[in-house]
Amino acid sequence: MDREQKLGKTEVVLESKTVECARLTTANATLQAKVQELSAALASKNQEMTTQAANFKVEEEKLLRESATSFADGFAKALVQAACVNPDIDVTGCSPLNEVVDGKLVPLETSKE
Repeated sequence: MDREQKLGKTEVVLESKTVECARLTTANATLQAKVQELSAALASKNQEMTTQAANFKVEEEKLLRESATSFADGFAKALVQAACVNPDIDVTGCSPLNEVVDGKLVPLETSKE
């Protein structure tokens, strides 16, 4: 093979590699754009989930307050009813924060370790 043929073959390979390099560069740019798009979407979703979690926490605290208020109201109504049915019974020491132990009214233990 003479020099001209080798040079021609080398030029064909070089052109082929150049075309392949351009194709890969384009594919890389497309993939990089997609990565940025997905990263932005992920950041947005993360922010949305963080906001939603904060909203759930606020709602949970609201429901707990409402439940505690409802429980306290119900307990107060039950005490009024007990006093009405049995007027001789003193219910002033009764509280949802007490319990009966060995026939005595004692403060409810809040932490059991």
